[in-house]
This record gives sequence, C-alpha cells and structure tokens, in this order.
Amino acid sequence: MYASPEATALVGIKWSNLRHSPFAAAIEAELSPGGALAFPDLDCLRQAREIVISSPALLAAEAGSFPASTVGEQAQQHGLRHTIYRGVTVWIPEHDDQLGVAQISDQLVLVGNRKTLHAAIDRGQIDKGRHYSPLPRAARFSQTGDLWAVAEKLPDPLTDLFVPLDADASEFLGQVSVRDGLSLEASFDAGSNAAAAEFARGFRNRAGFLPAVARGVEASADQSRVNIALQVSPEELAAALHPSVPQASSPAPVAIAAVEIAAAPLAVASLAPPEQLEEPVRFEVTHVEEVPKPQIVRIYNLDEGTREIVLQP
Repeated sequence: MYASPEATALVGIKWSNLRHSPFAAAIEAELSPGGALAFPDLDCLRQAREIVISSPALLAAEAGSFPASTVGEQAQQHGLRHTIYRGVTVWIPEHDDQLGVAQISDQLVLVGNRKTLHAAIDRGQIDKGRHYSPLPRAARFSQTGDLWAVAEKLPDPLTDLFVPLDADASEFLGQVSVRDGLSLEASFDAGSNAAAAEFARGFRNRAGFLPAVARGVEASADQSRVNIALQVSPEELAAALHPSVPQASSPAPVAIAAVEIAAAPLAVASLAPPEQLEEPVRFEVTHVEEVPKPQIVRIYNLDEGTREIVLQP
C-alpha cells in the first residue's frame, strides 16, 4: 500500500523471529545510523515486529507497537523536528539526506526522507485508483520467510545488502526462514539456458569452500532460471553455531573450524572465489606427552594474532 509503484526491489524482515537469530547483528548493522540504510537512531524502531523496505526511493514500513508519545520523545531527543502533513505527524531530520519518521498509527510507522514520506502518505490516503508495487510475488514470501527479497534485476543496491550474489540477473526471488533450523531458497533468471547452466555449475564447484553448515546447498538450472536451496536441521544449526570445545586431556592435536554465518543472511549463496573467503578462527590443542608438563591451547587467526593458553596439569 505504501511502497512506490516504481519500486524495483522489496526486502522483508520478520524481526520478531530474526532478533535472536545468528543474523540479528548483521541486519542491525545495516539498519543502524552508521549502516548502509542509516535508519534514525530511535530505540522504538529497533523493536519492530516486521519491516518491509522498498527502493530505489528508500522507504521502510515498520509494524509493531509505536505509541505516539514514545516516538515523539525519542525523535526529539535525536533532533528530529515535528511537522504535520495531511494530518499525519512527521518527524523530519535537520538534513535532507537523512531519514525521518511518519507516524501512521500506533502500530505502523514509515521511515524515509521528507519527499518519500510525503509521497507514501499521499498513496495511503487514495480511496480509488491506487497503484501498487509491480512486485506482487513478495506476498507469498511475507507469509513464510523471516527474511525475503524480490528484485527486478541484480545487482540492486538494496537487495545486494542481503543477497551477495555476483550475477547479472532478473526476476530475483529469495527467502530465508529460521523457524525450524535454517531454510533458504532463491531463484533468478540468468538470461539464457547456457548462462543458467554455467552459473549453477560454478556455484556447485565453489560450495566446498562455504562454511561446513552450508555445504549442503544445492543449485540447479531450469531452462534460463537458476534455483538455489539449502535445508539445515535445528540440530545441525545448533552444532554449527556452538561447536564443542576440545577437552584438555585430548590425546592428539585437534583442529576445529568455527562456523561462520556470513554477514548477510543469504551469504551462503555468495560466489566469492576461495581466495576471498576469510579464514575461520581455528583452535588447536597440542597434547604434551611428558607429565606433569602443562598443555598448551593455541587459538589462531584472531584479530590480535595467535593466543596461547597454558593449562596446568
């Protein structure tokens, strides 16, 4: 209803489900004032139940609990100026390149610049002849996905924040669900049968360089369309996120690869070449045969370098 009819991409975030998921920090980073989307620094916006973002005219609709008094108090604390547009309270930032907030109701707020917010309010008050976004395929994902994206073309500035697919493609659809383990599905038109087959083949070849939990990802070509899917059970996901720590009495060197859920929720679909993949933190326990000499635990690839922990007998 509020997204522009000229929108070329939509991204949906079921924040009530993702807030405590492995993807929460990455999503919050993109939405933060210092992130790519640079939402206003209002705590109430971070408590949303669901967020739908459209572009290229960046507009976010947030559903949740937004009492007018809370929004107003936080907006004033962060220097937003109170205005009224067509009966709707709009909190405007000092600079035009920053985003403000429109209070549609106590359950819905919009985030965008002044021009975008005014246009969205106009659309919301049209009784007849309303024009909707040409991306209706998003509707089915909004019911099943915790993070979903629909884009007319790739690359796309908004979609690329969440879908790091190195592809020139059209009609992209993708979703991630964390309701029962991890489920991912994505598809796009590669432009030709040959291009789709080549992309799927290259993707499968690189799957071995993904984190272990994502190596079951599948890619296939159906004529010109590429389909990507991944299913991870709750047990597999838990084991990947919380690997067991080796015991000090381990009789032999043990190497543990820490599972890295990539910065963007759909990053298991990334086609970054192996040399660009960041080396995971690796633990090695060296067993010392002589008794009672201590054992030494070495932790490699930390930001500060290699760390040694001495375990006394």
